[in-house]
Amino acid sequence: MPSALYDNLSQGLTRLERAFLNFSPRPSGNYTERQLTMAAAYTVFCHAEIESYLEGWASTFVDLADTSWKSRRATQPLVHICTFHEGRAALTSVPKKDVWNEVVGKALAKQRGVISRNHGIKETNFCELLSPVGFNTTNVDSVLLADLTAFGTLRGDHAHNSHRALIGTTFDPFDRRKKVLGLSALLLVLDSQLEAYLAAA
Repeated sequence: MPSALYDNLSQGLTRLERAFLNFSPRPSGNYTERQLTMAAAYTVFCHAEIESYLEGWASTFVDLADTSWKSRRATQPLVHICTFHEGRAALTSVPKKDVWNEVVGKALAKQRGVISRNHGIKETNFCELLSPVGFNTTNVDSVLLADLTAFGTLRGDHAHNSHRALIGTTFDPFDRRKKVLGLSALLLVLDSQLEAYLAAA
């Protein structure tokens, strides 16, 4: 069963399709300026939905690590975050306070910082969000990682170029829809992997 995060993603993508691709495909490809602009907006906002989904899962594991530390349980996310973000200074004398609270707190804060500063869905973003929390990213479908990177590039093309440059290019708005649907299907598989890791953590 999909997670609540995936359900939110799926619903968001559907709403965006209805809002921005509310015109018929044109086999000839002669889309209007307005239709191309709508398709560009669709691409940018779908990217944001996927980004929010990945960040949501990353935050879930950081929150779990925080909760487990406070209850003095060693979960996989906690161990991995603390190992990934080494934060211990050298001890030259008996500490006068609980240094572990400080060390763990710094590690959790670093990973929260990674999430809050994230601005993308490419493979590098994916790994920075989910590898430090202990999720085995080597088991992720390579097609998903490649498609996330490619879609992130498309989003960047729209977000960082002028409207005139956008309209000067030709693209099929419904090819963007096809890419989003493909990503959605691959993310559903990922979702089950993330759920399994959460259950075992």
